[in-house]
Amino acid sequence: MPLHQNLILLPVLAQMLLTLVILGLLPLARSRSMRERRQQMQTMALAGKADWNEQAQKVSNSFASQFELPTLFYAISAFALITRTVDGWMLGLATVFVIARIVHAIIHIGPNIVVWRFAAFAVCLAALLTMWVRLAWSVSASF
Repeated sequence: MPLHQNLILLPVLAQMLLTLVILGLLPLARSRSMRERRQQMQTMALAGKADWNEQAQKVSNSFASQFELPTLFYAISAFALITRTVDGWMLGLATVFVIARIVHAIIHIGPNIVVWRFAAFAVCLAALLTMWVRLAWSVSASF
């Protein structure tokens, strides 16, 4: 039985949910930072990184990173869906990518140990590059 192409949307939705969860953590971390530092909201409108406590900075950086590699993930997922090249490998790689992104975010927001975070990033990158190679191979083989 062939794999249903729309299954690729499950890891895409999981990645989007991760982004929204981190977005939800951002105002909590920033308001805590403002309370700890006795800062007013209006004075923080143009705040730089140094104006926030460490936790607010980590959450902010983690949120920003959701618009880096994941944008290529969204693109490859859409292209795989459009070209009907979603197979077990593509779905598995997409799942690995999202799990590694979740681990990356937990490390980023939590202990922020750079070696651990880099390892999670490397897994994300390897899964993503493999997805792109598989897509290119599948598309070129169809000519």
